[in-house]
Amino acid sequence: MYVRIVTFQLDDDAAGDYQDHAAAIAPAFPSSYPGLVAKVWLADEQAGTYGGVYLFADREAADGSRNTDLFKSMVANPAFAELSVREFDVLDEPTAITASTLTPALVSD
Repeated sequence: MYVRIVTFQLDDDAAGDYQDHAAAIAPAFPSSYPGLVAKVWLADEQAGTYGGVYLFADREAADGSRNTDLFKSMVANPAFAELSVREFDVLDEPTAITASTLTPALVSD
């Protein structure tokens, strides 16, 4: 499994509409990102920080997602100040212990 963590800042005006926007675009993620196991949406309203944790089946799926219109529109969105996109390999063995509901996604073919 492979993880992408995205964070960004929104000003108060944009933050007010963000939850509705997120709910509206959420259905596009599974079909736009083949190999996406899950996306967790993040919000720290007091700090004005938002983002997501993306769990991909593998690094290749994450790599492929960067070529999609959905990813490119996120990176180009002028409302997302201080955008950070970081990616990580997952340590399968300890993750299988602490995130047992994700274990099926850890099994490789």
